[in-house]
Amino acid sequence: MKVHAREAVSISAIQARTLSLNAGAGFHKPKGKGPDAVGNLVERIGFVQIDTISVVERAHHHILAARLPGYRSEWLEQAPVFEYWAHAAAYLPWKDFRHTLPRKERIRADGHDWFRVERTGTERVMERIRAEGPLMARDFEAPRKSVGWWDWKPSKRAMEYLFHAGELMALPRRGFQKVLDLTERVLEGAPPGTELGTPTPEQHASWYVDRALDAWGIVALDEIAYQRREHLALIEKMLADKEEARDLLRIQVEGIPKTVYWARGTDLAKIGTAGPNSRELFILSPFDPFLIHRKRIRRLFNFDFTIECYVPEAKRAFGYFALPLFRGTNFVGLLDAKADRPAGTLLVNRIRYDGPSRQKPAFDRALEKALARFTAFNGLETWKHREWK
Repeated sequence: MKVHAREAVSISAIQARTLSLNAGAGFHKPKGKGPDAVGNLVERIGFVQIDTISVVERAHHHILAARLPGYRSEWLEQAPVFEYWAHAAAYLPWKDFRHTLPRKERIRADGHDWFRVERTGTERVMERIRAEGPLMARDFEAPRKSVGWWDWKPSKRAMEYLFHAGELMALPRRGFQKVLDLTERVLEGAPPGTELGTPTPEQHASWYVDRALDAWGIVALDEIAYQRREHLALIEKMLADKEEARDLLRIQVEGIPKTVYWARGTDLAKIGTAGPNSRELFILSPFDPFLIHRKRIRRLFNFDFTIECYVPEAKRAFGYFALPLFRGTNFVGLLDAKADRPAGTLLVNRIRYDGPSRQKPAFDRALEKALARFTAFNGLETWKHREWK
């Protein structure tokens, strides 16, 4: 497709999806091997969300394994990434470190969004870590019964505040426990060339736009800076500046008349009219960065998805931990599965197919292969389904 800067460009829905898939979706041949492949992938897709749910393998490993054949969990532990906050707890690429600083500055100035801490508590934590080295929350005081995340013991709240405020940084976890050390000590191990200076508000807003385009290829204004709070008012100006500089084009996607999208002309020029011809089926985590912005996925891919583990059982429409199924340029169904680790079996509670009936046999074959890979990734020997729909 030949495009010229500052033209109003209309593209089809499949072209828009292709544009997104060509960006940070990552369903393509990985770059590098082992931990380097993980680092390259996280840099491409922007972040890998950390989640505690372990019905199947946890989200951060699932997101990577969906894209990296032969993935092993130790690759993430050895990869050049660091832990902080995207829209949730996540592993981030070191090249984005400086763009975590505006949030840290805001929290130091205004306090954490969810809880308050006593200064004496934070001072106590800092003194011990400064003297003893990296510590976990359990190293501070005897555990007591908790009724939820809001009932954290004081030392846990103090550590979380210091982590979010940038005074402490995370080292590789022990089990699933966060290990924190002084930021200056952790940064001694940062990759050479890591930028440590706080960006200007304009630089940060520009980064929001570039990061969204790197990850998604085509974005609407309300998709940029998903669940962020710093310097949002400058994003529209950055879009206008980039359009004026002929770096971005306004895009109208057929079938989505009320939404203005943006894309890079260089990316738009690379797509054809047919889209990817992929026979492989991907079993995705509900926390995958490709689909984490539910409104975007509903609008662009016509896929309405709700993760129901947070929904009362009586109100669930599909299942506790539904995994989206993706093939070609479409979401083609859902899978509700659970790892029965003692039995070495992946229990498939329910499968739903949403595609054309004529493509169902091809879907079934692709699903068999995908389930075999997913079973092995979960460290299980076999899988069986309870219901096929």
